[in-house]
Amino acid sequence: MGWSWKLARISGIEIKVHATFPLALVWGALMWGGGRLSGLAYGAILTIVLFSIVLLHELGHSLAARRYGIPVQDIVLLPIGGIARLSRMPEKPAEELVVALAGPAVNLAFILLMAPVVFFSNGASLLAGGLPSFDSLTSPSPMGFAAFLLMVNTSLLLFNLIPAFPLDGGRVLRALLAFRLSYSRATGLAATIGRILAIVLGVYGLVTLDFFLAVVAAFIFAAAGSEAEEVTARESLKGVRIAEVLEGHSPVLTPDIPAHLAFARLARSRQPAMAIVDQDGGFLGVVSAAGMQRRWRDGVRGALSDYVDESGVVLECSSSLEVARRQMLEKLAWVAPVYCGMEFAGLLDLETIARVLVLRRSGKALSGIATAVDV
Repeated sequence: MGWSWKLARISGIEIKVHATFPLALVWGALMWGGGRLSGLAYGAILTIVLFSIVLLHELGHSLAARRYGIPVQDIVLLPIGGIARLSRMPEKPAEELVVALAGPAVNLAFILLMAPVVFFSNGASLLAGGLPSFDSLTSPSPMGFAAFLLMVNTSLLLFNLIPAFPLDGGRVLRALLAFRLSYSRATGLAATIGRILAIVLGVYGLVTLDFFLAVVAAFIFAAAGSEAEEVTARESLKGVRIAEVLEGHSPVLTPDIPAHLAFARLARSRQPAMAIVDQDGGFLGVVSAAGMQRRWRDGVRGALSDYVDESGVVLECSSSLEVARRQMLEKLAWVAPVYCGMEFAGLLDLETIARVLVLRRSGKALSGIATAVDV
């Protein structure tokens, strides 16, 4: 995610904060500082505590996802909350149920820990029908801090379990629907319900002048549509084999060509990248004009092999484009070599997959739109 700064790494997962995150600290300091200069620092501390709990919530999702072999790109903290960016969601309903509930389970653990503390310390007033006041929740005291933790975790638990996809409750809903319906149908239904609830929350936020809630509702509405489109794209690509979109003829480079001539050919070509192959057609690597420019700026001056882009993904031509796209996104690879058995067949890039999606949606035929080897 752009405009984000790396803050730390926990269990191999990068923790980032968005550039707008300081706005949340200012808001918390003013909101919970009670207008007192002496309380501003405590208000900022409470805000940090709040987002620390949000971080633990997202770590719950992330660690559960890794249990099922799903890579976690990072966790980003935003003024409106946190996002655990998983490479994909599990498509097995039982696994998605576990991943979706792992975050709220963290909040439930805090509630079970803090509830006895708050109850026994304020038992008399609670039994008399009174609740801790807002001022007492944000007052610098051990009991006030405990009550604050209880309030925050209860609020996060209840809000995230609203069945508005893609909130945790919405993902739980999709998982339950997927036990009886197809994954795409369950997603479409959950996304529709999520958008309806987002509209209700947004209208309520505007009527009550709770603009924060209105912004969150707009985010839910947009995210529900985006995830529904993602599932539709995956379903569409499952029916297309990689071999169907590889061109029969495409220029390649030999390892002995000078780097400046290779760059010139790339600059003139319509292909975003070219494969380096030996005299027998064996694959040696991939170079791109953008990659060569970047390495040149970094001071690289050498043979063509010094400009090779690392992919980390090797594809089989009989695999579906859905599998190819998922593997490439997980490895953050924009281009990958394709093999048919032991023979190198060509290159596949994410731009080509995007064009396939457009063609599939328009109903047009596919005919060699990726980069392949002329051997």
